[in-house]
Amino acid sequence: MKSSIYITNAQIGLGTGGGIVAVNESLALENVTSLKKVLSKEEIDPSKYNLPNTPFLYDYLTWYQILNEKVDIAHLYGGTFTQTVKHLKDSGTKVFLTIAAHNIELSIEEHKKLGYEYPYVHITDPILWKVYSQYIREADVVIFPSKSSAEYLKQKLRPRGDVVVIPHGCYVPAKVEPVPEKFDVAYLGQFGPDKGLFHLIRAWSQLNFSEETLILAGDSGNKIANLLWYAAGKYHFTGYVPSVSEIYNKCSVYVQPSVTEAFGIPVLEAMAHGRPVIVTEGAGVHEIVEDGKEGFVVPIRSSEQIAEKIQYFYDKPDEVRRMGMNARKKAEQYTWDRIRKQYEELYLESC
Repeated sequence: MKSSIYITNAQIGLGTGGGIVAVNESLALENVTSLKKVLSKEEIDPSKYNLPNTPFLYDYLTWYQILNEKVDIAHLYGGTFTQTVKHLKDSGTKVFLTIAAHNIELSIEEHKKLGYEYPYVHITDPILWKVYSQYIREADVVIFPSKSSAEYLKQKLRPRGDVVVIPHGCYVPAKVEPVPEKFDVAYLGQFGPDKGLFHLIRAWSQLNFSEETLILAGDSGNKIANLLWYAAGKYHFTGYVPSVSEIYNKCSVYVQPSVTEAFGIPVLEAMAHGRPVIVTEGAGVHEIVEDGKEGFVVPIRSSEQIAEKIQYFYDKPDEVRRMGMNARKKAEQYTWDRIRKQYEELYLESC
């Protein structure tokens, strides 16, 4: 049996999207190889050593901890790992990467529009970007969660290895809770500028609702400040939610307004809970949503179309139930059990 190592700068666990991906990738690797070591944020976080929190130090600390490791396969998720990948390939290891590629240009634009400085100098500085992104060019297999993210980064970086698309998955609850009588709409996730919350809030303010609530779940930090000035209508900011089912069961419709996002796991989670979705073309997960069947796909930055589709569901409760049932059936095709099988087949075929 081939030996392997799994490396990520995420915190492995079910509390975040990145952590969920890491859990399932490492499980897939363990199922078909002899998994010798797992390195996650806990082991390679520079702040643990009172060092600055930069991606290059994550890479250095990872490289240092695998110097004496000899394995056949390495799977890395996140980045950057340029020095680490170079060492692994020099040692004869076959390197797999999972990359959640956002559209950098759109992300920078959205930060500027909302009055934020784009914080990632390793992406905007040409020299640092070359160092940062080299590991993607050098990997043997680069895995993307959507076709759109794969095409974007293929054009931008032209990786030398094989490019593969494996979508993220979801956990499907045993039963679907009925749609509540009260019509509420939900979003769950981060509140970064390129998540499109500005456009969702703007859409909500255009609707003539009174008792209905827009539920915004997740740790907003200070990123909600520039959104509140536009707020009109009824909102509920939940903060961090330990059980995501609580949010999906409370809402009638789920909205993912991302300007750019490689995938968008909450969309699949909401579908698994029997809720129809409104998702922008900026989120890679839109590729698995059939417009008018499980929900609607709308252009990025279109508060008008988001508002129009929310109003449609409000006016047609039967459509909420119909599309919600279709959404559940679609989500059942993307369980993490099925997605792990795709990873396992890839490891076996490639090695």
